[in-house]
Amino acid sequence: MRPTLLFTLITSSFLLACAPERNTSLALDADDPHIRFTGRWNFDEPKAPWVGWQGSTVSVAFRGSGISATLEFVEEGETLRVVVDGIPEEPARLVPGGKQTVVLAAELDPDVEHTVTLMKEEFPTSRLIFHGLELADGEFIDLPPRPRKRIAFFGDSNMEGYSLYSEKNAGGNGTWFAYPATVTRMLGAEMYLQAAGSATLDGPSANDVVSFVHSEAYDREDPEYHDGFEPQVIVVNAGANDISRVPPESRKETVKQHYRNAIEALRDAYGDKPHIVLWNSYGWDPDEPALYNAEIVEELGGNLSEADFPWCWEQWHGDMVDHSGQAGLLAEHIVSLGLGFSLQRGLDVVDGYGEGYGVANGSFEGSARDGYEGFGWRYHADGVERIAIGDAADGDYVIRLETDERVHQCIDATGGSVTPTRDTQQFRITAAVRSRDGSGTAVLGADFTAQNLYQREHLDETEFLVDEQWQDYSATVTAPDGTWQTYVILRSANGELEFDNIRVDAL
Repeated sequence: MRPTLLFTLITSSFLLACAPERNTSLALDADDPHIRFTGRWNFDEPKAPWVGWQGSTVSVAFRGSGISATLEFVEEGETLRVVVDGIPEEPARLVPGGKQTVVLAAELDPDVEHTVTLMKEEFPTSRLIFHGLELADGEFIDLPPRPRKRIAFFGDSNMEGYSLYSEKNAGGNGTWFAYPATVTRMLGAEMYLQAAGSATLDGPSANDVVSFVHSEAYDREDPEYHDGFEPQVIVVNAGANDISRVPPESRKETVKQHYRNAIEALRDAYGDKPHIVLWNSYGWDPDEPALYNAEIVEELGGNLSEADFPWCWEQWHGDMVDHSGQAGLLAEHIVSLGLGFSLQRGLDVVDGYGEGYGVANGSFEGSARDGYEGFGWRYHADGVERIAIGDAADGDYVIRLETDERVHQCIDATGGSVTPTRDTQQFRITAAVRSRDGSGTAVLGADFTAQNLYQREHLDETEFLVDEQWQDYSATVTAPDGTWQTYVILRSANGELEFDNIRVDAL
């Protein structure tokens, strides 16, 4: 028996020694060609490149069961967006300062090709150092070719995505669901993003577009620096912060000169071939830059255009639903330029802008994303419910308002004309409403703003007695001359009410 046992042991040992081993761990240095970087990375230390600007990414493709990254935030912690196989992790991940290894994905199918992208989600001026990747049970493979279309963005807090995940102008900024990254994905392009809160077009500090052109990071301006990016389109979203720093008597001409300086800096750096889009909002200030973007375009000529979106934000900055609306309008404009851009995909988040004079998400079917409950209708107090029910008037969702609860949505009273209402414009608001208590009192109405921000007035409301059956109710409201935004209001004056299928028509 012993010889047989010995032969078995020797044979087993031989077979184990000759069998191919499964690679349990594979490290990849930061300078490996399998890794793709986007954004203004500094590669002075090839195995430890760093980046400052938000929206910058690291991507890799692989087969394996899990992947980790070794990262280092130099100054402070920050949020990062991990995207596995095109699906963004939600919410974004808070990573503390210092060097650490972070698991990006685990329990993956090792026989399937995967991609992972790591995006610097916000911008508190902290530099991110990337030290490499470690793969479990697999191999790295080549990514698809880089996109042939490229867009560079320069701007202020709107472009930065300040308060992206708050309907109340609170919290930090974000990038993945902000309009620059959304537009870039919609058009199948590559993005470089240089934006910061309170930025101007030009001066008085280095927090301006002119400085950003040659800034490797926010606080590292160098006239000799050039990022090497070759965009077909450059989007500039700035100017709102310039007007507050200029005396009224010289405001228009001074801000126009700031535009000239910014465009000159961009053309010096990138040449005359890229098309520059002056992208701004209208309907918030009598001296707003959007009013004279067209003058700059006509004056300077060349590959230059202007595009506008309505100022329908609530408290200085838009949330991710508002950014989605902006993204749809900007993507449409870029496609119209005839540069070969085309829509590759739709919006990631419900569109915050209605068409023409209409409301957005009138049947409440759309919402934002997991961990953020915005759906395009703002509420005055927490607690408003958007719920799915089996017998909605339209679709599957309604909103439920208890006594004294209300929601509102801003619509562009200009209908996209970038001129205020004239001759007493009227709107008809229609809603399907029912009471869960058997009876109640619903209110449909609106108030209005002129060009000066935060002066909602001329409240116009109509009350309706409602019962337990779905029924359409309509109210006509009158916008005073000079109205830029109409705020449609839904309110319960009495009882627990459900609202659905909201429509607005200009009469």
